[in-house]
Amino acid sequence: MYQPVSMLAFYVLLASSLLQQLRAGEINLDAALKEVSVCEEVDELPAYSKEDHWASLYEVIGPYNSLCRVPTPSDYTTRPAWPGCLWELPKGNIPKATLWESEGIKSSQNWLQVNGDKLKLPRNGGSMAASKFLGMLPPSINMSSIRTVLDEGAGVCGLGAEIMITYKQRPLVLSYAPHDSHASQVQVCMERGVPAIIFSMARYQFPVPAGSFDMVTCKWCWHWIAASSIGAWFLEVDRVLKPGGYFVLYAAVWHNHNFRDQVEYWSNTMGWAHLKTSGTKDLAVYQKPTVQQAATTAITYPACSKAESTQPSFRRFHVPCRISADLSLQAPQRGGGDIPQEELAYVQKLVAVLPEAAAGTMTNVLDLNAGAATFALAMRQLVPSAWTLNIQPVTSVEFHHKEDAGHHLNYGGVSNYVTTEGADLLPHVFAKGLIGMYHDWCYMFPSYPRAFDLIHIRSYMHERSSCLVQFMLEVDRLLRPGGYVVFSGPGLAAKMSGEVVEPLGWEVPEAAVPLEQANVATVFRKRMMSK
Repeated sequence: MYQPVSMLAFYVLLASSLLQQLRAGEINLDAALKEVSVCEEVDELPAYSKEDHWASLYEVIGPYNSLCRVPTPSDYTTRPAWPGCLWELPKGNIPKATLWESEGIKSSQNWLQVNGDKLKLPRNGGSMAASKFLGMLPPSINMSSIRTVLDEGAGVCGLGAEIMITYKQRPLVLSYAPHDSHASQVQVCMERGVPAIIFSMARYQFPVPAGSFDMVTCKWCWHWIAASSIGAWFLEVDRVLKPGGYFVLYAAVWHNHNFRDQVEYWSNTMGWAHLKTSGTKDLAVYQKPTVQQAATTAITYPACSKAESTQPSFRRFHVPCRISADLSLQAPQRGGGDIPQEELAYVQKLVAVLPEAAAGTMTNVLDLNAGAATFALAMRQLVPSAWTLNIQPVTSVEFHHKEDAGHHLNYGGVSNYVTTEGADLLPHVFAKGLIGMYHDWCYMFPSYPRAFDLIHIRSYMHERSSCLVQFMLEVDRLLRPGGYVVFSGPGLAAKMSGEVVEPLGWEVPEAAVPLEQANVATVFRKRMMSK
């Protein structure tokens, strides 16, 4: 049986032992990292084991099941520059994907085409071209006002790609798909340069604050609804939508009366308005009440308590009540907010030593401790090809209730208490038209290897040093070969010398110089690594 608590306890003890030796002066971090071996098999998701594949639908952000370094695929190569990477990728960069196999649904629906060592992603691919889908939206939706979109069950992110390049304001689309039989969908998305994470709403709340997205799209994602209570799913969509936001549902089962009646029941319960559409019977579009409309709309579902509503949504189960956004944190900032001059100067100095930034091959950026996302704002202004996923670190404490004299875990009996590390600034991030998520760095990040071109780590202490080894391995796993890690400010930056990171195959690039910002900043580049 899959037992995340047992595995977490084991590796916490392992890392704690290393920490005790470090404190005693017997060992240092680079020595601990040298003890970590290269994965015998490409262990792309260290929270899972092969025999527990069934658990992936639920344990989407899990504790570690292995500690090893993922090698670079033998055929790995540089991707095309943006936006060419949206439509063509090196096949060797995604070695474990089976999406293009002849019997696979993605192949039969023209999602992907294999041409030698290239992977083609037709712009008109899939069961319906993304441009046609967007063209069916009601004219009352002003797409120029849409800045953040959540795309559920995203496949290979054709819709996210289309939205990001079609509209002048450059909306950011965060997509998700599970780690299921369509293996590596999210990896294809990230190779394309479209933000995506591994997730399923069947059990957990999405790891963002209430009121984060202007639009939620569900194009052929109805099977996620079947995997959970349709009521819990509707409550979660309602939670993540901003007041006045849109929910767009497209599925061939929409005209099935049982499904349609359930959707209509829950949308009415939420007080959503059903917008008129034309051109297809399979499309339904709803609008969540604005703040003003909510005051006069008959919303029959009970509201959550303040204590429940303010809990960060990291590994939080769906709750049988309605969570509303803190409106004081959701005031729109159409200009994205001012960028402090010192931050702009810092990022200018940084991108000047990263040739990929000017070449358009830097798209995926992770800010591991984002704060108010000033780094992301500066990157968006200076590097048009790049987007940043902004992380609000959290601390999660779980209590699993046991059955049968304590020998078996009750997966339904879990209490999870989550607090943010520092002030919760993630609502402000979304208010600026940016994207991000909550994450506890003692858990696997919900993505495949080689996901990011640049990982920025500022003023991060990682006080729970019992997870420090896992944390460093996770940064290494997420970093693309040839990608960059930047440590700045107090905290880990002072510890990260070339000697410490050498076991990870990181080096100071020849063109880079140490940056000085908030005491110290250093750039490292990841080398190619094979077995």
